Amino acid sequence: MTKTNNDEKKNISRRSFLKGSTLIATGAAIGLGTASAKFLKSDRKLLRPPGALDEDMFLASCIKCGQCLQVCPPQVVILADIRQGFGIGTPYVIPQEGACILCAGLPCVLACPTGALDHHISLGKDAEMGLAVITGSDTCLSVQGQNDLVYRLNNVLGMSLSSAKHAKIKEILLSFLKRLSEDEKKTWKSHFALSEFSEKNVDTIFSKITTDDLDWFANFVKSSSQAKKSCQICLDECPIKEEGTIRFIAKNNTADGQQYLWPSVTKTCVGCGVCEEKCPTPLRSITITPRLRLIEKPTAHQTGEGQS
Repeated sequence: MTKTNNDEKKNISRRSFLKGSTLIATGAAIGLGTASAKFLKSDRKLLRPPGALDEDMFLASCIKCGQCLQVCPPQVVILADIRQGFGIGTPYVIPQEGACILCAGLPCVLACPTGALDHHISLGKDAEMGLAVITGSDTCLSVQGQNDLVYRLNNVLGMSLSSAKHAKIKEILLSFLKRLSEDEKKTWKSHFALSEFSEKNVDTIFSKITTDDLDWFANFVKSSSQAKKSCQICLDECPIKEEGTIRFIAKNNTADGQQYLWPSVTKTCVGCGVCEEKCPTPLRSITITPRLRLIEKPTAHQTGEGQS
């Protein structure tokens, strides 16, 4: 069987599954009578793809074709399961499993055949998926004055040797190389005998890195200029950071008089979820609330006013 035939067979199977699952969910709900009301319409708010209409209109417009999933470059769109009642088969995103990166041209919007994803938008800054909210003032590394790379490296070095440890160190290494100063680049080149500095060298370096190199790397990170900077990964990784989605406000700790930086979400945030995905604390210190909009003056919860 040719590849084309295989692809066609997969698409037919997907459509058959979605149609069949929807009929089963509807039939089961009808059979349950009035007790099925909560099942038919879930109260759980899902983070919809960019441009999704208001939830009721979205559910009425989405035909559950899966086109948005198929054209999504990072493949982060998920189709809802039976727990969503009539919403089964509709697309959504789970930031911690893979956030929307607001791809150029918003291909998911272009692929939507019904306009359930509003065809009037084509820019990430107009996505309006939700809003980032600071939910962990006691865990936020910026508030604590900690650097995200140092924090992540300390956690990784304590892990036992495994493929997961190697993958995490490689990820930290790549992030670190993006932030090196010019002098630090020269030191890096000298240690690894590189003729030129490039992020493309990471695979080459990592393939021959030794335990001594890892110790050197750990000490290098902790003594670097980067280590002196508080974590701002939520803004650094934001795909529309030029819109000023997050501001860092200097505040004084009343307990010890030390200054710290409080991340304040602005109304330009569209809730893509990248900040939640990249936040390095085990319980994310910043999370996305679907469908939420920041229109008025930020609340105390969002700005940190009145919090210790």
